[in-house]
Amino acid sequence: MMTVLLVATDEEAAVLRERIHRDPHFRVIAHTPSPRLALSQAHVLLPDIAVLDPSMDGDSDPVALFTGLRSLTPPSAVVLRTTPATAPLPELRAVLEEGAVHTADRDDHEALMLALRTIGRRRASCDPDRRPDYYEE
Repeated sequence: MMTVLLVATDEEAAVLRERIHRDPHFRVIAHTPSPRLALSQAHVLLPDIAVLDPSMDGDSDPVALFTGLRSLTPPSAVVLRTTPATAPLPELRAVLEEGAVHTADRDDHEALMLALRTIGRRRASCDPDRRPDYYEE
């Protein structure tokens, strides 16, 4: 099971939590609207994935949050939910170009789940062409 940290408002986190929990391979372990608090939680909880929503509070530098999540051992994968206003933020361009961040349109819940499954497959197998058994239908 892959653990997920949500960085979003309480209202948006409730919607995301319900959606994510429909897949038995993912569990939301915490949520906060604060990037600064999210990084503190990540240091303790070591989530497999952090899902960042544009509704998060702007109390820290987004690049610092991404690099902090990626510097954990093991590093957390990051999914950035985007809107036209945030896709992509200029200060995140370098991070996105490095491939450390998956993006999903905020209104597309299937894209979010696809990003989570992609991360799960990559972590489950060193062979990106092999589909892990737990995704077999």
